[in-house]
Amino acid sequence: MRRYLHTASRGLTLAAALIALWLVLGSQALFFTACVALLYSIMLPLLMMAAVDRATIAVSVKHQLVMLGRPDMATVSLLAGDALRLSPLRYDLALRLPPYLIRKHERRTPRGLLVFFEANRRGSYQVGETTLTVQDPLGVFSLSRVFNTSFQSVTVFPKLMSFPRLRIALTSPLDGQRVRFAPNYDTSQLAGTHPYVSDPLNRIHWKVSAHSGALYAKEFSPSASKTIVILLNLTLRHTPIFDTDAFEDYLSTVAASVANYANDAHLPFGVVVLGDEQTSSGYGTGSAHLVRCLSLLAGARSVLKQDPSDPGFLDYLRLQRYTIPAQSQLFLIQHEMTEEEIGSLLKMRSQFSRLSIVLFPQGSFRRYSEKPTLYFMQDFAQIQRLRSVQMVLRNAGVDLSIIGLNDTLGELSGA
Repeated sequence: MRRYLHTASRGLTLAAALIALWLVLGSQALFFTACVALLYSIMLPLLMMAAVDRATIAVSVKHQLVMLGRPDMATVSLLAGDALRLSPLRYDLALRLPPYLIRKHERRTPRGLLVFFEANRRGSYQVGETTLTVQDPLGVFSLSRVFNTSFQSVTVFPKLMSFPRLRIALTSPLDGQRVRFAPNYDTSQLAGTHPYVSDPLNRIHWKVSAHSGALYAKEFSPSASKTIVILLNLTLRHTPIFDTDAFEDYLSTVAASVANYANDAHLPFGVVVLGDEQTSSGYGTGSAHLVRCLSLLAGARSVLKQDPSDPGFLDYLRLQRYTIPAQSQLFLIQHEMTEEEIGSLLKMRSQFSRLSIVLFPQGSFRRYSEKPTLYFMQDFAQIQRLRSVQMVLRNAGVDLSIIGLNDTLGELSGA
């Protein structure tokens, strides 16, 4: 009764005023007008309350997994009977989006509402509540009800960037991956030459043979990476001078792009995140596994270590040495690294076919479409020492890439 009186109060007040005016003036027209207003104020709120009670709201998101900055759409449908749909009442739907899902525009349809939005931050978000507002044809009465539609969620993963190529060894034919030459050799990694004896003709190094006057054959590095292990280390050792949200987005973008590259090359891969939580996607192939990795990276968050001497990733590699596939290629992505940690990592060199270390000392990089900044941040002494040993490490099978403020991810492929 309270709900009814709250809805019909405006119409009942108007009807009572007309009745009082009729009693004073005694006009017949006022009498019929007051009767119509009273009947309208009694029947329409009852019909509106019945319509709200019987109505059902359905919300569906077109892409529940969407890339950062890409448009998405939510469909809000009013599920009501034909009798209510053909009634003279007016229905209005409003969807409340959570933060970081930015509404671009919306379009109303006969059966509901289309809301177009895009996300400007990684994460997993639940679609907000839906408000149904019912009005009478004259717009005198209004009745609203909030429906809980937060069971629909949207997971926003970082942007994917394409690499010209990556220093990744091919898998052997034992895993179903066909290579051009003999098994267990990666034809993309030329290790040297040797005098031609009985090698296949397509292994002859014609340029070296022409210069030396004798036939020489190519030597290739052992074929390795049966699995690409992407280790994203988001632990910080001291309070950064850069924005941690941007730092997380940049490093998650690199990890997601490497995973996408491995998926396009039909290589087994897996993502491990060391941050406020330690999470792992496991190892596998295919689009479903890529979606699992991207969903994991959507929620990756950094953490500030209390002990700066604790490397974190070394402890993980030691504890998980039996669960990480043997002779896999490790992609280590993190903020910075010391010479002692590189030495400890080299002691685990026999566990991996190749080591790829990517450091972001300034917490960011430049995208291919962006203009370079007008200033440069000078490397601190530790990074300068690491830059001086990059070629030595590469000859030992360790790719060390140090990406600064005005560098692009082409540094990972030598481009």
